[in-house]
Amino acid sequence: MAAPFLIPQCAILVLALFVIRSTSSDIFLDWNVSFDFNLKPVSTYQPVITINGMFPGPLINASTNDIVHVNVFNSLDEPLLFTWNGIEQRLNSWQDGVSGTNCPIQPTTNWTYVFEIKDQIGTFSYFPSINFLKAAGGFGPIRVNNLPFISVPFPKPEAEFDLLIGDWYNSSYKDIRSNLNISDDVISPNWMLINGKGPYLMNNLSKSYETLNVTQGN
Repeated sequence: MAAPFLIPQCAILVLALFVIRSTSSDIFLDWNVSFDFNLKPVSTYQPVITINGMFPGPLINASTNDIVHVNVFNSLDEPLLFTWNGIEQRLNSWQDGVSGTNCPIQPTTNWTYVFEIKDQIGTFSYFPSINFLKAAGGFGPIRVNNLPFISVPFPKPEAEFDLLIGDWYNSSYKDIRSNLNISDDVISPNWMLINGKGPYLMNNLSKSYETLNVTQGN
């Protein structure tokens, strides 16, 4: 009688790690963050922060357990940090882009964020986290898709849209920031943007407005 075939415990561990790793991917992104003075969402002069020339910034489209590498080149004239709103940073809080845990990216330099989207699905967002920069743009959407072999408790959507709604000011974020430093008065925003576009038929300053095509009943 032949002796039973035994698999060493270390081999089982290596096999398990290989199976887990094979369900994830590495996503590499290069971002150039800069000012654009020509966008004018509501035709008022102020700097708009773009990422690779886009406002809002590009979609991060990932799946559960993917590892995201975002190489950020700071072409602004001041320090910059990004935070990944809602993404859990497990044992790597310094990747969350919050002042105190992350050193700001200095002008003309770059920094690569590396974080794993562990055991999450859903929609999230990113944005600058310091110096009132968020008021000038630099924000964008994050999608985290479920793994194909793990079902979710709802039907597959008919379609998916990225919808970013936020306040906008007529004045430069730098002017508003200076006023906040010398006064306790709250400055109310002038407009609301949807995906970086102005209001629909609310004024003659909007260059464009957002539209979403949907199918009745779906």
